[in-house]
Amino acid sequence: MPRIDIYINYQLQATIKLDQPEIHIGRDPVCELQLPDERVSRLHAIIRTTPKGHEIEDRSTNGVKINGARLDGSQALNPGDAIFIQNHILMYQSDEAPAENLAATILAD
Repeated sequence: MPRIDIYINYQLQATIKLDQPEIHIGRDPVCELQLPDERVSRLHAIIRTTPKGHEIEDRSTNGVKINGARLDGSQALNPGDAIFIQNHILMYQSDEAPAENLAATILAD
């Protein structure tokens, strides 16, 4: 089961399994993945399960970046993809992959 590893200040904070048809990401408390940051939209993005895997859709005004490139609409996710939402880095990983050591990695804004 793929997962999202959540990093703040390059430190792993939490992991969420992608075991639901949709994971809502935002600052609203009803989101399955809540990011308490005023720069994050109430509903910032949605990760959906598709027949081919998972995709992410940007629903925000401030934007989402995937591997440093601005997301326009929605995009399929691949293991190791870095999702940037303000100061939060969400790593899309397969279940067996180890957590990333982001402190040793230079990532684009």
